[in-house]
Amino acid sequence: MSSVAQSWGSVIYKPKSVLLFVFISFIAHAIVVALAYQTGIFSSDDIDSIATKKISISLAVPTPITPPTPIKPPEPKPKKVTPKKIVTKAATAKKVSPKPKKVVKKKAPAATPKVTPKKVASPLPSPVKKPALFMSPQPTYQPKPKYPSVARRRGVEGSVIFDLSVANDGRVTRAIIIQSSGSSALDRSALKTIQTWRFPASKFNSLSTYKQKIEFRLNSY
Repeated sequence: MSSVAQSWGSVIYKPKSVLLFVFISFIAHAIVVALAYQTGIFSSDDIDSIATKKISISLAVPTPITPPTPIKPPEPKPKKVTPKKIVTKAATAKKVSPKPKKVVKKKAPAATPKVTPKKVASPLPSPVKKPALFMSPQPTYQPKPKYPSVARRRGVEGSVIFDLSVANDGRVTRAIIIQSSGSSALDRSALKTIQTWRFPASKFNSLSTYKQKIEFRLNSY
């Protein structure tokens, strides 16, 4: 169905809406007249004397809206492409003149000098080791250190090397660990024990330091 609008007075309606409105209005008027007639407000003669009003309905056909024609932009003019001229340079062949060869004069072989054999010096005698002035004294009192129970349970073994300073009366005045056993428990036990060692009394004891080693072996305890 076309979308033509209908006008009634100054109001524009669609065809379906106008028909529905007229139908409902007709039914409503008929109901009102029937009720008035039953109640005796007016008789049938009064109805005949009522002037009838004509309702005119005119259908207005709207003018179709024509879509605006799109304005085409002016087509760009193609630019003329002028091909570039390729200038080929003619390769000029250079004449290579051969270089004159140098004449190498052969030299007479030089006289080989006479080699006089040199006298080989006799090897020097190996140096004789001199005995040290201060020998490391042997301890006169050397108690065995206690094997720590923690290291024994874990099966830890090792050796501790000390640098000792000994007084002239044979007492140990200083003990420094220069090589650890790898176990702090073994090192502490060895240090505590070696400080109680005694060495022979000598006036040369305090002139030097001495190396002493304490070993911890499970099979020797």
